[in-house]
Amino acid sequence: MFEADQGLYWFVVFVLVMLESGLLFLSIPVALGPRKRSALKEETFEAGQVPPGSKRIRFALQYYAYLLLFLVFDVVIMFLFVWGYAFLSSEMASSVYPLALVAILIPPLAFTVKLTKTLDLW
Repeated sequence: MFEADQGLYWFVVFVLVMLESGLLFLSIPVALGPRKRSALKEETFEAGQVPPGSKRIRFALQYYAYLLLFLVFDVVIMFLFVWGYAFLSSEMASSVYPLALVAILIPPLAFTVKLTKTLDLW
């Protein structure tokens, strides 16, 4: 190998190892899993106990909007903390990136607020 190709070589090795390990992890359950289906194997259970009631339960979506708000703000806060830490040692030109991040995350936030008004949750 030439010196210039070392980076590409190790990248290809990394990708191949990840693909092989992914295929290995996907093939283990197929090899060790049950072959035949039966009513007993398909029965649901919770912590070793048979659950009361039906298998199909409709969940209320009253907390769906809170989940979306959490996901949006969790990502925003995580990146803004990192940006704030890096801001102390960088130039003012780096302020464009967090503004772009906030601009990208405004549509999910607007959708969440619209959804909460639609569902009359608040």
